[in-house]
Amino acid sequence: MGVNILMEVNILAFVATVLFVLVPTAFLLIIYVKTISQNN
Repeated sequence: MGVNILMEVNILAFVATVLFVLVPTAFLLIIYVKTISQNN
């Protein structure tokens, strides 16, 4: 039981970390693409 709980916490921490990295990256990419399209 303890191992299963640890695995669930690790998965949640992994998902939280991925979202924490991907969301700002996607936000910056969208701004970057918009800036390029405005210059052209």
